[in-house]
Amino acid sequence: MGDERRHGTVNSAKSGKCNCDYFTKSTYTIRQDPPLYVREGSHRILIKYDDDKVSNNVYAYDVDFSVIEDSTGILGCFATYEEAAETKRKESQREKVQNESLTAEKQMAASYIHEIKNPIFSIRGFLQILHQSFSEDDKRKEYVNIIISELDRMNSLINEFLSKYKDDSFINGEDKGGTSVKKTIEEVVAFFQYGFKLKDITCKCDLSSDELVIMVDKEQLIQILINLIQNSIEAMKTGANLSIKAYAKDKTTCIVEIKDEGIGIRQDDIDKIFNPFFSTKENGTGLGLYITKKIINNYGGSIYLESTEGKGTTFYLEFPLISC
Repeated sequence: MGDERRHGTVNSAKSGKCNCDYFTKSTYTIRQDPPLYVREGSHRILIKYDDDKVSNNVYAYDVDFSVIEDSTGILGCFATYEEAAETKRKESQREKVQNESLTAEKQMAASYIHEIKNPIFSIRGFLQILHQSFSEDDKRKEYVNIIISELDRMNSLINEFLSKYKDDSFINGEDKGGTSVKKTIEEVVAFFQYGFKLKDITCKCDLSSDELVIMVDKEQLIQILINLIQNSIEAMKTGANLSIKAYAKDKTTCIVEIKDEGIGIRQDDIDKIFNPFFSTKENGTGLGLYITKKIINNYGGSIYLESTEGKGTTFYLEFPLISC
C-alpha cells in the first residue's frame, strides 16, 4: 500500500462526516470484538462539523499511527494528532467573528441601558427638589422618598450590569472627547438654584480658569454632583453656605471639593459612609454615596471626606486629567 492514495468515510462522534486522505505503510488488524483496523503512518483527516453559523466548517488534523508489537505479536497502537496550520487559521478567524459579534451585542445593550440612565438622573433631581418643598408632616414627602428609593435601586442594578463591561470604553459611556468639569458643575449648580432659594443657601463656585477635561461620562458626573450637593443641602440649615471648587493638581489630577456648613458626620460613621444601605438619614436609602463611589472608582478616580460634627463636611473627588 506504500504510495497508494486512499479515500474513505467514517462516522465522527462530534459531527457529521470525516474524510480521510492519507498515505499508509502497512495495515494491521487488532483482534478484538469488533476487530480494530489500523493503518500505520501519517494521515490528514478532514472533519466537517455540523455548525450552520460557520460557512467554512471543515477542519484538518494531522494524525500519526504507530503499531506497538513484540515477538509475541501486536500489543496495541499509539496515536498522536495536531491541528493542521489551516485549521488553526480557521479557528482564529471563527473566534474573531464570534468576538466581534459579542462586542456588537454588548455595545447595543449598553447603549440602550445608557439611554435609560439619562432620564433617571433628571427624574431623581426634580424629585429631590419636590421633596424639599413639602413640610415634614406632609404625607407626600414620604411618597417621594419611596420613589427616590426605587429609582436608586433601579440605578444600582443598571450600574451593576454596566460594571461587567467596564473595560470597554464605549460601554462605560466615555466620551472620547472627554467631559468639561467646569461646564458640568455650572449646569448642575444652575439646576439647584430653586433648591438654594428655598433654604436661602449661598453657593459659591471657585472653578479653575483652565479647561479641566476628564474621561468620565458627563451624565454620570452629573449624577455624582447631584448626589453630593443634594446631601449638602439636606444637611444644612437655612442661610448656610456651600462652596464648590475645581482645580488641577500636578497637571495630572483634577480635584473637586464640595464643602458645606451642615451638621457634619460622626467620626464613628465616616468609615461606614460609603457602605451600601448605610445612611445617617432617617429615611435614607444608603445607596447614593455607595453608587457615587462605585462610579468614580470605575473611572480610576477616588473620593474621600473630612467632617466635623456640628460644623460641616467636605467631600474631595479626584479624577485623572486628560487635558488641562
